[in-house]
Amino acid sequence: MEFLRKSLAWIAFIIDKLSGCVIFISLLVMTIATFSQVFCRYILNFSIPWSEELSRFLFTWVVFAGVPSLVYRSGMTAFNLFLLKMSGWKAKLASLLITSGYILFFYYLSTGSIPLVKRQMMQMATSIPVSMGVIYMAIPISAFLTIIVSLERLIHTWTVTGEEH
Repeated sequence: MEFLRKSLAWIAFIIDKLSGCVIFISLLVMTIATFSQVFCRYILNFSIPWSEELSRFLFTWVVFAGVPSLVYRSGMTAFNLFLLKMSGWKAKLASLLITSGYILFFYYLSTGSIPLVKRQMMQMATSIPVSMGVIYMAIPISAFLTIIVSLERLIHTWTVTGEEH
């Protein structure tokens, strides 16, 4: 059990770091594309046709890439405020139930989004030569990674005792 806990903790840490990299790179590209669009439109009187669509697609990836990191860092504010008002076995039980709810929700999100991704693979974006399925692939990937992180959180919560939680 200890090997599984440590392995999942390491994997969740890697997922958190990779999510941060995806977010950073996406935000950097979005910023460059947006400033380039503003510069070209108002200084050069030329509009870049793909910059808005690129920013919108990258924003989708930023949002979904942030979910595993948010769960890993216990960033769900409403649940954290709820858990802070509890202590002892009640807090542990509530945390286990909330994390189990995450796993269930993201399981259904991942399995439910796969048909959407498959349907959209043949549809191309308007101004960028990329399949819309690639854009929508952020949903099942994020959900799968969040399940892994949630399993790590579940095992961590189950194994800690007392004030460590």
